[in-house]
Amino acid sequence: MENTTMSARRSSRMLTVALTSFVAAPMLAVALPAVSAQAESQTVASIARAQVGNTCGDYDCQYPGAWCAEFTRWVWNKAGANTSGISAAAVSIYQYGKNKGTLHSTPQVGDAVLYDKDGNLNDGEADHVNIVVAVSGDSIQTVGGNESGGVRFREWFNWKTNSSPVGAGRALAFVGPAGLPETPTTPVSQGGDLYHSLRDAGGTWTSFQPLNGFGGASFFNATQESITATPDGSTQTLATGKDGNLYHTIRYPDGTWQGWNRMDGANGAATFAAQDQALAGMPNGDAQTMAIGNNGRIYHNARYADRTWQGWNQVGDWQAKKISATGMPDGSMQSLIVGTNGNVYHNVRKTDGTWQGWFAVDGAGTAATFAASSIAIAGLPNGDAQLLAVGNDGNTWHNIRKADGTWQGWKRMDGANGATTFAASSVAIAGLPNGDAQLLAVGNDGKAWHDIRKADGTWQGWKTTGQGAHEVSLTGTPDGSAQMLITRD
Repeated sequence: MENTTMSARRSSRMLTVALTSFVAAPMLAVALPAVSAQAESQTVASIARAQVGNTCGDYDCQYPGAWCAEFTRWVWNKAGANTSGISAAAVSIYQYGKNKGTLHSTPQVGDAVLYDKDGNLNDGEADHVNIVVAVSGDSIQTVGGNESGGVRFREWFNWKTNSSPVGAGRALAFVGPAGLPETPTTPVSQGGDLYHSLRDAGGTWTSFQPLNGFGGASFFNATQESITATPDGSTQTLATGKDGNLYHTIRYPDGTWQGWNRMDGANGAATFAAQDQALAGMPNGDAQTMAIGNNGRIYHNARYADRTWQGWNQVGDWQAKKISATGMPDGSMQSLIVGTNGNVYHNVRKTDGTWQGWFAVDGAGTAATFAASSIAIAGLPNGDAQLLAVGNDGNTWHNIRKADGTWQGWKRMDGANGATTFAASSVAIAGLPNGDAQLLAVGNDGKAWHDIRKADGTWQGWKTTGQGAHEVSLTGTPDGSAQMLITRD
């Protein structure tokens, strides 16, 4: 909402946003007074991050169709700022900045950032406002109310060059909260923090960026993670937190995040502690979850397309050390485990919900079994499933379970730069709509490496991302891009 006259065009309406291309733009489209930048407010950022996933009703907002300014005011007020003069109109925050002397031209953590499609805030109108929660050079992360119907976290974007990062025009001005009593502190990333990257269909990568944490934390520290895509272009992520419990979040197609939710446990328990876990996106929009509980048993769960959960069910009496899963085009799910004896086993959850049963995967050559320390499986559009594993020799191996149920057999993978083998500690594989399979692995240099097995059976070859990691996961999305998660070293 902008003011009591409230023209429909100028209201800070519900943003059903889409990512826009980066184009050249002037630094600012309004004249700003020469005011010194405000001190960073990590308190504001932490409060804002903790609201991700909430809706208008959580803030008793006056205008359910236009509550971005009300959300910003609520967060600042919660942090202890003086919010007098801020109304439900987004542009009131611009006037507040002029009145309080906190309007400035470069972003600081805790600032409000104002957007407008016509590039002029001095006309008494603005299209949107949200809160800066991280700054890196000219790139910022934001949390805002009334974005896709709720409070959303938005990944890094360059505020100077992005023409409409939240679908409401350019970022035009930054306003700091007045009257905060805090001493600024800067959170520091550490080993185990989750980072995300995207490789588009043309092969262009974004840099790895940290995921926000649970309950307002700046980072999410994890022991293991998995990611899968669903047909609407969203990706879902599971992570095992440092408390040993499972957490779930969603990255929407517009690049915003739902925010972390701690998962309920089995049989009425409040949490689910897991030794390992996997996600499988399904053609009907569900996401099926496989996990190894802290009792070593295998469990299955599903998040349905309507956002409800099935709940955890134990899958037989087997125990396992590692697990992976993938959705198949026919609506079945295939899963791999490393059993307590170190060997790899395969199972199919059929479309009617029954299970084929665990069968040992034949070994390389004439060996009866295949022992592995890390495993991954990916479904392909033709009905094949491709497998990736780190064998007991420490090297990466590849296999295919064909659509007719027959197996190609294990083949040791070539290494990087002409090497005959590729040693790894963690592996991931994902099927793409064009029939390619993309691979991610942590090499013996501690870096994440990427490879592609093309639909014609040829290989791209391993290429380093340069990013240090000790666990990796990835998924292919319907638009042909791939999203990667790592826990940093």
